[in-house]
Amino acid sequence: MLIIANKFTNRSRITLIILLIVFSFWSVGCTVEKELAKKPLDLSKLNWNLEAQIALQKAEEIFKQVKDAGQDLSKGPCLSNELSGNAAYPETVWVLDIAHNPREAIDDFSENQCPAFREGRARNFIELDLNGQVIQIYSPYLK
Repeated sequence: MLIIANKFTNRSRITLIILLIVFSFWSVGCTVEKELAKKPLDLSKLNWNLEAQIALQKAEEIFKQVKDAGQDLSKGPCLSNELSGNAAYPETVWVLDIAHNPREAIDDFSENQCPAFREGRARNFIELDLNGQVIQIYSPYLK
């Protein structure tokens, strides 16, 4: 009996040690991930003209898909809350909004605007008209 108890104890110790090692690696990984998420982004190092061009290319692709699918754009809907960018950094997120050109009152209704921009989860937007032509590309970081 004593021999069985000793073997069980050794096995339990090994299992406990393995679990502690695994937990240690997991907790260190979580801590590193949290630290990276907190790291501030140096916006001056981003090429904002390039960011705008990437967002515009994606906007044109989405517009074409929506138009080909026959979606009604007459109310000037938001077509994308995360056109491009990193959601962890709202400064980099672009949205795609449709509006009339010239602008109509319906374009100012909050339900027709991108929630991500209204709520501050995005700071940049591309506004296309009902034909997919650019009305405005806005970013506070574009010069």
